[in-house]
Amino acid sequence: MKGVSVIIPNYNCSQWLPKVIDSCLIQKHLLEIIVVDDQSTDNSWKILQESQKQNPHIIKIFKNPEKGGNNARNFGFSKSSGDYIQWLDADDFLLDGKFENQIKKFEQSPETDVVYSDWYMDFYENKIKYIERKKYIYKQYNDFTYELLSDNWLANNSYLFKRNIAEKLHHCPAWNPETKVAQDREYITMAALLGAKFSYTKGVFCIYNRWNTNSVSSMNFKQRLVYQLELEQKFRQKIIKNNYPKRITRQYLGLLNAHTMNACFYNPKLIILNKFSFFNIKWKIIHWKKRPFIPFIYLWQHIKYFFRNSTLKK
Repeated sequence: MKGVSVIIPNYNCSQWLPKVIDSCLIQKHLLEIIVVDDQSTDNSWKILQESQKQNPHIIKIFKNPEKGGNNARNFGFSKSSGDYIQWLDADDFLLDGKFENQIKKFEQSPETDVVYSDWYMDFYENKIKYIERKKYIYKQYNDFTYELLSDNWLANNSYLFKRNIAEKLHHCPAWNPETKVAQDREYITMAALLGAKFSYTKGVFCIYNRWNTNSVSSMNFKQRLVYQLELEQKFRQKIIKNNYPKRITRQYLGLLNAHTMNACFYNPKLIILNKFSFFNIKWKIIHWKKRPFIPFIYLWQHIKYFFRNSTLKK
């Protein structure tokens, strides 16, 4: 067993880098820490050089040849050699026992491609003032693809990947440089849609730091919904291409249809990217207060969809 390659994209996180790296160094089965600096303008590179001097056989540092977090992740993966891959942002932390416990789960369940566990979310104001900590406890799900399409989100650093599934994702690429929002959601969901088997092992093994709970303006929120529709269109196309049993396909698409209706509720200027049946909407993930409006939104969106496509054909 070669152990775990930790891949860290970094942009201006100099104040957190020492703690992030230390959270990796305490792990058993650690093979290497690969940090790709995304053209930082602070003193990150100096800190990385000092860290590498202290652990030259473990810490490998690179400057990102192409700007962008996903480019940094893809470049970091190309430099990795571990049998397991740990994705870690430069302002999040691992906790003791993560690799040991999750690798044990891989050994107990050889068919597993991805192991996930519980985690903490720490809230800060302005990246300085600590506010509170929340604990997120999960379980083994029968259909992890369903959970991901429902947007049952887990922190990116709560997962550990076998290299073989990470290789498949790398060739997609699932860390898509063109994706504007929910980059980690795309990566994990694409893993599921590629057939990865997910297994749960109990324990809190990482911290996800959230810096500002009020950082998204209403304008940005509406733009995010546009990008969300584009992202979920990729999921929709992959689901159809996978030729799941009809019941499963209908169930998965029903979730995406509900997300589409939610998005159109908040941003009426959206135009849906494909038509779908009113009778295949997963109503339970639409808040009851919105439900009376959905039939009108559905009708209006399909009218706009029809006229847009008619114009494009001319």
